[in-house]
Amino acid sequence: MKHVIIGAGVAGITAAKTIKELDRDAEVVVIGNEMFLPYKRYLLTEFLCGKVTQEDLIFFPMESLKELDIKLRRGESVKTIEPSKKSIKLLHNEIVNYDKLLIATGSVPKLGLVLRPYKNFIHYYYSLNDALVLKNKLPEIENCIVFGKGISCLDLISGLYNLGKQITYITKGKRAHFGLRESEFKVELHSFLEEKGIKIITEDRIVSIHKSNHRYRVETLREKNLTADVVFGWDRYKPNISCIKGTSIGKKSGILVNVRLETSEKDIYAAGDCVEIYHPCLKDYWINFGLPNALEQGTIAGKNMLGREEEYNIHETITFNLMGKSLKTRWWK
Repeated sequence: MKHVIIGAGVAGITAAKTIKELDRDAEVVVIGNEMFLPYKRYLLTEFLCGKVTQEDLIFFPMESLKELDIKLRRGESVKTIEPSKKSIKLLHNEIVNYDKLLIATGSVPKLGLVLRPYKNFIHYYYSLNDALVLKNKLPEIENCIVFGKGISCLDLISGLYNLGKQITYITKGKRAHFGLRESEFKVELHSFLEEKGIKIITEDRIVSIHKSNHRYRVETLREKNLTADVVFGWDRYKPNISCIKGTSIGKKSGILVNVRLETSEKDIYAAGDCVEIYHPCLKDYWINFGLPNALEQGTIAGKNMLGREEEYNIHETITFNLMGKSLKTRWWK
């Protein structure tokens, strides 16, 4: 039985490990689009701040891959999936056949129409490569502009603060909000950030970015003119599901799955940040972000690809550390 996994993140590698631990004779191929070994994306800010080494980031070392006989194909992208033929086509047109397929391609930051023309002036903060480039530039950086939302944005702000950088945060909302359970806070999150010296510009957004003498000039919708050494920006995080284009695999923002992580196509599963799963309380599908969810979904997907019928239990909250404070976040907001 050949199991092909698209995505070498936590969910994909956990599924591969689960399959091989339960069936050593199974053939497992993991296709990842990065050249790095599978790493812990959630520790990137710790790495940026020098609290962990690049080696500490490794989630699954080469020795473990060899021991379990998991074939990892690094630097490969999937162009298309053909469920009727049980095959996938890689970017260079190589055909890879499968018996069971898992899509665990995660999510990616996306720019809207306004920011897209300035993408070459914007620094993403998502991958190990992003962190390595930023780490190399840190001595030259003093002033930072951050535009975005979500826990990853707050994590970036926290890391830059710990590095002693000056931060201006721009939000379209009336207050800085990141989906945290602020009831555990002694003060409102917005006020907490301001007390830490972070400048917050509300009800505004970036409309243009220009480079001048190694610095960036930023203009906002409300005609504020700012300068910075680096600009971070994204409009949203979106499930990375380009590989299912042209297929009949059910999707909304992400790939729709049932509690067994099965997609609408037979023998195709999905796990991690690229999926949407039905939330019985919300009575709608939602994307279940976060490390604990990726680990559990990867484990369950791996088991079910071997013919089991285990169900995923939804987890609504995880713990997030913000500048020394431990908070909980609702990942579905």
